[in-house]
Amino acid sequence: MSENEDSNGEPVSTIESIVDNMFTRLRIISVDVEKLQKAKEKLANIQRRNTFFHLLGQDEEASFYRAGSDMQVLRSRYSLMSEVNHKSDGGSEEEVDFEELSEDLCLIPFEEDRWHGYFKGFQILTSPMAPDPNENRKCIELTAMLSCEQELKSYLLNGVRCFLINLFVGTQHDNQSLIVRVREAEISVSKELGFPVTSSVMVKLSPRHQFTGGFSTQFRQEGKTSVDLVQGQKIILTVDRDYSDRCSSDVIYVNARFLLVDVQHFDFILIGEDIQLMVRSIHADHLRCCVARGGVLFAYMPVLFPARCPRFRVSYEELEDLTFAREVGLNVVISHIVGTPKYLDDLEHAMAAMHCDGMRLYARVVLNEIQGCKGELNWATKRYDGFLVELQQPAIVPDIMHLCPDAECFMQLAYASQKPIIFDPRLLDEQKLRVDPAHYYYTFYYPDKYVVSCPQPKMTCYFRYLQDAIFQQICPQALASSPYCDRSHTGADSLARAVVTASMEVHAVSIVVVGVTTRMVQKIAHFRPQAPILFVSHMRSAEDYVSMYHNVTMLPIRTKCLTAHRRNIFRKAIYGLAYLVTRKIAKQNDPVILVYNHEEGTSFPEKYIVYKLDKAHFASHMAETLFPMDYDQKPPSLKDFETN
Repeated sequence: MSENEDSNGEPVSTIESIVDNMFTRLRIISVDVEKLQKAKEKLANIQRRNTFFHLLGQDEEASFYRAGSDMQVLRSRYSLMSEVNHKSDGGSEEEVDFEELSEDLCLIPFEEDRWHGYFKGFQILTSPMAPDPNENRKCIELTAMLSCEQELKSYLLNGVRCFLINLFVGTQHDNQSLIVRVREAEISVSKELGFPVTSSVMVKLSPRHQFTGGFSTQFRQEGKTSVDLVQGQKIILTVDRDYSDRCSSDVIYVNARFLLVDVQHFDFILIGEDIQLMVRSIHADHLRCCVARGGVLFAYMPVLFPARCPRFRVSYEELEDLTFAREVGLNVVISHIVGTPKYLDDLEHAMAAMHCDGMRLYARVVLNEIQGCKGELNWATKRYDGFLVELQQPAIVPDIMHLCPDAECFMQLAYASQKPIIFDPRLLDEQKLRVDPAHYYYTFYYPDKYVVSCPQPKMTCYFRYLQDAIFQQICPQALASSPYCDRSHTGADSLARAVVTASMEVHAVSIVVVGVTTRMVQKIAHFRPQAPILFVSHMRSAEDYVSMYHNVTMLPIRTKCLTAHRRNIFRKAIYGLAYLVTRKIAKQNDPVILVYNHEEGTSFPEKYIVYKLDKAHFASHMAETLFPMDYDQKPPSLKDFETN
């Protein structure tokens, strides 16, 4: 008998065979996402070349522009660029003025609405919802159970760049379709804005503990939120994920595929506090049971298997979710619990075996469930890459949000470690919990993003306005009281603090960071500037997570040709300014802070300047502003950059 066979002659499942099986079965998932990614890159390439032609009279590769077939892809009846492109075809550098691109948006020939040209200086919003003063602080939770395609585009247009998906809710096919719709919305909005749009998507892994699934579509349409299970009723307990959103009174899904081999005949399985099922027969992917004690079944109720079932090892559903995330190109995953160091070691070992160790691993924390004052979660702030902070439903509604010393210490350490904190305030928004002024920092200042449901329920503006008002008061006080300590080896902490201080003093409309890595961006975001942070970089992997930091938007700019250091910085800076001007974030004479690498050979920005925007001539100004003196002590010119 082979060592890979059991006593019955059947092959024994190993971690390698399980991983290979998952990869084979889920490989097809990545096809649609890869196609969309290629389409996004092609569109971004066209938009970049088109923008540089209007700025410099030549495209990014320094070759003079000739209208080709690829530029026609960008044009449409309602494209903001189409009218300017039509006028500029065959033109020279002197004939093309970027002022025309940035200001005369109302000259677009809308056949059905010509009178819009009267409102000069205003932008026509295609979004049905009004802009939010802190829109980029939202993290939108998407679910395949509810359709929100129109809202997706609206959120992206309004500046949202962070999304959250729970892989335990819905089937893999539904979640794949949801991710595809997000990428399609990015392409649609990118085409409308004329600049590439990227967003960060993170996913919640299935919990290692066992829960039932959601109800079928028919039940939800009928408004049913529960079903009654009566004693003696026959029922099937399945681990087939196709039933994860199709539970009924006959079939119940539970995430327990690894546990079935340890279940025995006549075992009792508990659901919630009341329901008891007795196992009648055991099959490969389901258990046939009868109801020994009846009760009311709700969606996502806890399930308790017999003690012999090893509930605390890595589950099959977790491995499947990791594989799914890898195949669709998502690199931020959230564990359902913080667990223990041994738990995290176990999960990291499984991720390494599945070639997912490059992913960023966050942990879900229920803040007002933490009890104690011994710092039992201090280790987690060092080992996890970020946190999703939720709140537990209070026993009495409404109630004050109570935080123990351990919970306060955890939030302080997570903030000090400069790791993203995604906060779910929906119980506060519904006013089921109230915030004590002593906990304002933990609720309104430390979090980078705030979770919002999609579609957003009506009459849920309470927390949004409260957060904006309190943050405006806390922000200057927090910066002033922050101790002057620089833990970096390069002075990056001091530079980031100086950038944020300068942005508040001059009331900057934006902070533009030109760099390779995200280190300076996250250090600036740590000091919570009120001005939006625009990260201009060619770093592809940063798109997956950088928008999860406070007020950060990434503007990718990639090219196939190699450029000298100064020319590279110069082009990224004017590309970022062009974005601000076109989006009307920055107007004439508005102060903009530029953070960049002045010295060649450094991988992080080490200098910043405050630039008073001149919309008509910022491209030529940047040559003299970014690098004031060259090696011959002569001010560099735009021509010098374009010939080097």
